[in-house]
Amino acid sequence: MATVSAQEYQSVFSEFQGLQEKFVALEQENQRLLGDLQQIALEKQQTQQQHGELQKQHGELALRVQQLEATIVALQQQGSSPQGYHKEPKIGLPVKFDGTRSQFRGFLNQVRLVIQMHPSRYPTDASRIGLIGTLLSGSALAWFAPLLEKQSPLLNNYEDFISEFKACFGDTDSIRTAINKIRRLRQGDRPASAYAADFRLLASDIPWDDQALMEQFRYGLRNDVKDLLLTFPEEPKSLTEAISRAVRCDNRLFERRSERQLQIPRPRPEPTYASVAAKPFARDVSQANTPTPMEIDTMRRRGPLSEEEKQRRRANRLCLYCGGPGHIAINCPHRPRRQVNQIVACTKPESILPLGVSDSVNSPLGVSDSINSTNSPSISNKFEILSHLEEELND
Repeated sequence: MATVSAQEYQSVFSEFQGLQEKFVALEQENQRLLGDLQQIALEKQQTQQQHGELQKQHGELALRVQQLEATIVALQQQGSSPQGYHKEPKIGLPVKFDGTRSQFRGFLNQVRLVIQMHPSRYPTDASRIGLIGTLLSGSALAWFAPLLEKQSPLLNNYEDFISEFKACFGDTDSIRTAINKIRRLRQGDRPASAYAADFRLLASDIPWDDQALMEQFRYGLRNDVKDLLLTFPEEPKSLTEAISRAVRCDNRLFERRSERQLQIPRPRPEPTYASVAAKPFARDVSQANTPTPMEIDTMRRRGPLSEEEKQRRRANRLCLYCGGPGHIAINCPHRPRRQVNQIVACTKPESILPLGVSDSVNSPLGVSDSINSTNSPSISNKFEILSHLEEELND
C-alpha cells in the first residue's frame, strides 16, 4: 500500500475544504433562488387574482357604459339632453311687493322658495338681495333705493338685510295681530273646511296649546254645527280631530238641506200664449217628426214666396213655411224653434191675445182689428190674422 505524503494530504484536504465551501455557497444560493421562485409564484398568483378582479370590473363598467349610452340616445330622441337631470326647475318670480304690510309674509316666502330652488343662480348674499331689489315697487322700492345708491353694507349681508326689511314692512307684533284676528274669525255661511283653513293659518303664529285652540275653533263655528257636535259622546283629543268632526258635521247638514230642497214641490209654469195658440193647429207628433214624401221638397227654403204663392197657400189653408196642411208657420214642425222664439219674444203680449177678447187689439203687423166678445170673428178671420203673423215669420 502506497503511502501518502503529508504534503499531498494537505493539498487534497485544502481542495476538499474549497469544494465544501463552494457546495455550501451553492446550497445557500439554491435556497435563495427557491425562495425567490416561491415569492414570484405567490406574486404571480396574486397578480392573476388581481387580473381577474380587474377583468370583472371592466366587464361591469362596459355594461354600465352601454346602458348609459342607450339612455343618452333615448333622451336625445325625446328632445332632451343628459344635462337635463341637473337643470334647476323653472319657477316664476313673485309679484312685485309695493310695501303692503299684509302681503309681506307671502312675498318673502316666495322669494325664499325661488332662492332655494335656484342655488346656482343666487349663490351669494349680494345676488339674493339683488333679486329682492328687482321685485320691489312703491314704498318698498323707495326704501331700497337709498341703500343701493349709498352702497350700504346691508347689500352684502342677506340676514341683516332681511331683518331690516322685516322691521320696515313686516308685522313686528305678529302674535298679537294673529290673536285679534282669530278671536274675530267666524264660519258664517261658508263651509267648515274653509273656516278651518283660515283658522289653521292664524293658529300657526299663536303659541297656544291644543285645548285653547279647540275652544276658540268651536266658538267660531255656526250654531247648527255646534249643536250637531254635542251628539259626540267624547271630547276631541286634538285640534285636528276637532276640525275633522266639525267638517263632517257641516257636510251632513249641507246634504240634509239639499235633500229638503229636492223634496219641496215646484210650482208648474203657467202656459204661454205661444203654447196655447199652437195646440189647435199642431199635428200629431209622429206626423210632425216624419215628413211625407210630398213634403220633402217643400221643407227646403227657396227664398221669399211670391204673392201668388202666398195667396194660394192662404186659400188652401197651407203653411207659409213648408206648404203642408194642418198647421201654420208659427208652429211648423219643420221650422227651427229658435226663429219662432225670437218672433214671439219680440211680440207684445197684448198683440197676441186670444181672439174673442174684448177691446181693440193691435196685431204685430200694425193692423188694428176691433174684436169684442159680442162680435167674435169667424174662423176664417182668425186664420187670416194668423196667416199675417206666419207671413211675418216667414219673411
